[in-house]
Amino acid sequence: MSNRKKLILLNIFIAAAILFTVVFSIAVGGRFSMHTHTFYESGSLKDVQVQYSNENVVKMTDMRMENGEVILDFEALEPGKTKVDITFVNNNGSMPMSGKAFLVTPLRTIIALSYNSVTFSGFEVTVYALLAVLFAVWFTMLWIFADLFKKGGFSHKMVACGGIGLYTLVMFLYLAYKMLNNFVFSVNHLMSLITEVAAILLFGLTPVMLLLSVLLAVSNIWLMRHEGRRPVNTLGIVFAVLWAIAMVCALETYTIMPFLMKLNYAWTIHLILVYILAYFECLFLSTVACTFLATRYTPPLDRDYIIILGCAIRADGTLTPLLKGRVDSAVAFEKKQFEKTGRHAVFVPSGGQGADEIISEGEAMENYLRSLDIPQEQIVREDKSVNTMQNMQFSRDVIRRHAGESAEPNIAFATTNYHVFRGYILAQENGFDAKGISAKTKPYFYLNAFLREFVGLLVEGWWRHLAFSVLIIGLLLGLQALSVLQIQ
Repeated sequence: MSNRKKLILLNIFIAAAILFTVVFSIAVGGRFSMHTHTFYESGSLKDVQVQYSNENVVKMTDMRMENGEVILDFEALEPGKTKVDITFVNNNGSMPMSGKAFLVTPLRTIIALSYNSVTFSGFEVTVYALLAVLFAVWFTMLWIFADLFKKGGFSHKMVACGGIGLYTLVMFLYLAYKMLNNFVFSVNHLMSLITEVAAILLFGLTPVMLLLSVLLAVSNIWLMRHEGRRPVNTLGIVFAVLWAIAMVCALETYTIMPFLMKLNYAWTIHLILVYILAYFECLFLSTVACTFLATRYTPPLDRDYIIILGCAIRADGTLTPLLKGRVDSAVAFEKKQFEKTGRHAVFVPSGGQGADEIISEGEAMENYLRSLDIPQEQIVREDKSVNTMQNMQFSRDVIRRHAGESAEPNIAFATTNYHVFRGYILAQENGFDAKGISAKTKPYFYLNAFLREFVGLLVEGWWRHLAFSVLIIGLLLGLQALSVLQIQ
């Protein structure tokens, strides 16, 4: 089954779950059993007095006791709103309970309102439907993620599936635990539990993020000792510091903000920061997973062309160890393919000439390939590109001219391990499918370079992340509005 069909099935399931809960809530919504959370011993309760601000909206039809708790049953009469005052009369006199309001919709569904609490008949079924949806989302995301890995479909979609899958799994497990322990009893409480998931996720990921931050900072120190104190070599340290500041701000906002800024919505600001930080942490960890898996993926041994992505060469026109590693990996793969299938692949060394380079990167790689006894007819050079995007774009054009416009060749690309995942993305953006061949690099260089690629991915998809952040802010502001719902 294609991933598109999986998403269609998921959307159908979500729509069906929503429709079912709406229909069920309407079907049972005309009656409402109110748990008063008031307990009496048998025979000690003499009477319950109910007064309405509008007697035409609802009426009490029954009063019963379950395990000592007084439960009142109400029935809808007509659309409208009424405030209900309830007084218990026992052996010791009268005791009024806190006020409650009932809103009856045009569909004769009773919605019970009390201070910061909204509930209705069928609410429990609604929660179970939500759990089913969360499980379906998690399962579908995992299914698509596994399928993309199996087919070598490394992409932003794979990152999204990993991040969403991680988040929905945590939310499902937390809400299921609360539901099984009877901690979910109103819409407002359900919403508050949902907001808690981000904080739980944030705390749960802290050890992993702390370890990654320490490793990045240490690798930067190592990198600067070997490669010099350039700004680009401090990305890991900058990331570690920014993450630590973000964690302090997100987790301490609720206590710090009212003191420093006298804000009335400090809790909402706290939730917004926690959700956004949790989102980027999920994205970061999913990117780490996708990047690692991309380096472990072995392309099928049926490649017709292998693009070798260029990088800086030495002053004398020879290859740096980094670039040599890319070419050697491409040659090793092609040799293995020929030994297994008898099928040769054409190399496409790709890279233009920089201002400080005596020849193009493509020509330098071609010279090295020729020194390895690769025949000229097995090399098609691209020497105009100045970045990875152009590497893919111009190499695609070279391959089309060489193979013919009507041909659909199988393509691979060779690059350093930290750069493989980004190569997949750029190939897709240029309209063709290619599988990555990974070349190793030094550990201290790998971590910092990977972070550079992660930043690059964020910059390329900045509008997606901005849209998601705006969505988070909108939802949490909506929750803030619901949380101040009061009886009028």
